Amino acid sequence: MQQTPLYQRLDFLRESIRNLRLTGSVAPSSQFLCRAIVAKINPEKAAVVVELGPGDGVITRYILERLHPDARLVIFEINEIFVEKIRATFDDPRLLVIHDSAEHIGRHFKALNVEKADYIVSGIPFVVLPESLTRRITLECRRWLRAEGRFIQFHYSPLLIPFYRRVFGNVEVELVPLNIPPAIIISCEKKE
Repeated sequence: MQQTPLYQRLDFLRESIRNLRLTGSVAPSSQFLCRAIVAKINPEKAAVVVELGPGDGVITRYILERLHPDARLVIFEINEIFVEKIRATFDDPRLLVIHDSAEHIGRHFKALNVEKADYIVSGIPFVVLPESLTRRITLECRRWLRAEGRFIQFHYSPLLIPFYRRVFGNVEVELVPLNIPPAIIISCEKKE
């Protein structure tokens, strides 16, 4: 049964309050944030896209709408409730949901025979995670991103922008004020 937008928001709020440290937000991403994120994905160059920490899948829907029919979207989510919700919501052969931490991208890519990702979209709240975990996940993302691929992260604080500059070098920052709270999109291009 399809939930109404009000029930979807209440479900997200309930799960966010239970696991605020892991979800990093108390409201789903706005359509303005979702559109700004997917605008950074060139569908002509997006054969493999990865989404990290999709929550209840609000950005997932926009990514799927943007991708070509032969593209692939691989999701990593650690919250079992969100994993089940995404699996129940989306019936799309391009989508693969993995219930595991993003730091294990390599293990899963090898098992799937995926060489590299073209884009990695992340909603992981790195600001509240231990620095060592943030570093491990981000370096693993860089390793499994193709040359000239993009790592697209959204945050609610600019604190980690210098960190992304150190890891990727090439960083673009965009403010999306029409979101609760206002968000920052950090788009990093991998240079070899």
